[in-house]
Amino acid sequence: MTAKFFSLFIPIFILMDFIGTIPVFIALTKKFGRTDRIRIAFSSSVIAGSIVLVFSVLGQEIMTYFYISIDAVKVGGGLLLLYIAFQMILSGQLNYENNPLESRRSIIVSPLAIPMLAGPGSMTFGMISYLKLQGAEKFYLIAAVVTAVIAGALLLSVSSLIDRLLGQEFTKGLEKIMAIIVSFISLEMIMSGVKGYFY
Repeated sequence: MTAKFFSLFIPIFILMDFIGTIPVFIALTKKFGRTDRIRIAFSSSVIAGSIVLVFSVLGQEIMTYFYISIDAVKVGGGLLLLYIAFQMILSGQLNYENNPLESRRSIIVSPLAIPMLAGPGSMTFGMISYLKLQGAEKFYLIAAVVTAVIAGALLLSVSSLIDRLLGQEFTKGLEKIMAIIVSFISLEMIMSGVKGYFY
């Protein structure tokens, strides 16, 4: 039982990429206070986890109903990530100061929940795992996603400590580096989707 749980939890936690999201989270939330950062961390994680769970259970039916392929999900998510990467590189920083409340709501859903945390990888893994699991085993998937969400939210919540300990210049440099990496990831997603669609 424990082995089954960890065989689901570890891939989901890795595919939701909470660790890789930390630099982007720091860059997006640097103008917010500690309470807002924690709220954003938990809200985005819960939304992402909900999306992964819904897609795990209903993914096949949703994609069949709307005639959506996983390749289309990859291209769409890749384009959105590429847009975020360009914003991070060209503007120097992501600016959300004009309307703090609206901007906080905005970044919770995109890019944090979608596609950074709930991306094609985590959604596809959840869907395939759900189809393979039998009977009560399906509850292991739900438990794995919930546990990953809690652990990931806690991890993002303490990311502000990294910002304070390592300094503003470090996080600015990290933001630039992460923007480049995000652009590579987005292009890989787009090319993978295009290749899968045509071949």
